[in-house]
Amino acid sequence: MNTDRPTRNSGRDGGPLPKKRQTPPTDDAPLLEPPYRFPVIRHGERGSALSTRAAAIHLLTLWEQSAHTPMEQLIREYLQHCDLSTSDRGFLVELCYGSVRMRGTVQYLARAFMDRPFTEVSRTTRSAIALGIYQRTYLRTPDHAVVSETVDGWRQVKDPKIDSIDRSGYINAVLRNLCDGIEDVDEDLGDPRNAVRVLTGWARFGRLTLQGGDAGRIQRWSVQYGHPPELVRRWLERYPIEKVRLMLERDNKTPPLFIVLRQPRELKHQIRLLKKAGLEAKAAQGAPRILEVTGAGLIEKIPGYYSGDFWVQDVTARRLALCMPHREGAHLLDLCAAPGGKLATLLDRGGIESATACDISDVKLDRIRDNLERLQLGDSCRLQLLEVSRDASRLRLDQSFEQVLVDAPCSNSGVLNRRHEARWRFSPEVLGDLEQQQMALLKAGVRHLIRGGHLLYTTCSVEPQENQDMIRRTLEQNTELRLIEEIEILPGDLGGDGGYGALLQRVER
Repeated sequence: MNTDRPTRNSGRDGGPLPKKRQTPPTDDAPLLEPPYRFPVIRHGERGSALSTRAAAIHLLTLWEQSAHTPMEQLIREYLQHCDLSTSDRGFLVELCYGSVRMRGTVQYLARAFMDRPFTEVSRTTRSAIALGIYQRTYLRTPDHAVVSETVDGWRQVKDPKIDSIDRSGYINAVLRNLCDGIEDVDEDLGDPRNAVRVLTGWARFGRLTLQGGDAGRIQRWSVQYGHPPELVRRWLERYPIEKVRLMLERDNKTPPLFIVLRQPRELKHQIRLLKKAGLEAKAAQGAPRILEVTGAGLIEKIPGYYSGDFWVQDVTARRLALCMPHREGAHLLDLCAAPGGKLATLLDRGGIESATACDISDVKLDRIRDNLERLQLGDSCRLQLLEVSRDASRLRLDQSFEQVLVDAPCSNSGVLNRRHEARWRFSPEVLGDLEQQQMALLKAGVRHLIRGGHLLYTTCSVEPQENQDMIRRTLEQNTELRLIEEIEILPGDLGGDGGYGALLQRVER
């Protein structure tokens, strides 16, 4: 009997799949697996166009192989030259982003329905099983589509180098076992030990037994809500239990779309334009001149995009940017400017005489230039775009500035609903590396700040190591600085993202 083709509900010996001790999600992969042979492809071996599920399996496999390539980039490359309909494009994005976002839970469930470790099957097989589990669990896709169309998709993109044995039977058996073992529940189950949270309720599994009680909450919620245990532990140490639960749920929901109107555009007029285009919009709380838009597809199709009437910016990001005091004739240094949202906020408000926008590549600077030109803000002041080293400690400019903006790279722990991969990169080691970058940027900002000038430090993180602790260290090292304002915004506050801002001033003597 071919051990790669277990019968339905059976293990290698033909009996029931063994009940295994469930362990926390792991990212380990076989060490001897050769490199995935494909770049981004759009056709199968016989030249036919890939199905949506085949494309998703392929992109998931590429993403697992390319540790530093964001899924967003892979999807963008794929969609540039294919003929998928608008609905299929949306479905592909949902499959890829969703499978990445819920990766830890999907792999945990896979181990419950497989007769061998998840990492012992080939990479395309892993991607197919993960995709099927995501569809059935989180999208509630009908069983027949989960099984047959996922298997058909795998056949289109299997890797001949390592998939010489037909594993379609194995994928079929695992996914059928899953479909037989899942129950969709729409009522509130509270905090169950045998279910995971989905957007419309819960998915309950007979084979799932999570740790119970307060002692097991970190492991249980990590699986139920698809977050790394380290992040759950940190949040439970700092915030009330119910607040943590709401943050975890929000991270798995589609984020709202906020647009900021360029002056002197009027909110009521824009709302009427959007309504004519079949879109709903309402004024957002927490920041001026910002709308929450419902029902939009491509941003470019929103009325007013090409005429530069608005830009996309979360209400929290705008709220933090406006912490910078208004100052006529100010010279502004923006140390991490791309894609230019906070810079646009400050230029549109007025008062900036010159702005030096820095980032680490021409690609990032081009995005800033394109965005400001579309918004007709590029000529609002003397603007310099400057490519700088990734090592901020080397930055030495001939000019000092009244205002410095440091929108620092961070763990993205406040925007996990937008940064689908960020939760799986989160670790103490990564935080340590980010702290070094953040401190170097702060030192560079202070170095170029005149006496009496203001420095605004912002992140889209809610981790004290990147926020409050960073500012405390900076104040200890620079006695001429004083803290003017500090704000922490948790995910969901006023409907926006999580983030942090601290406004410092260099005192005059």
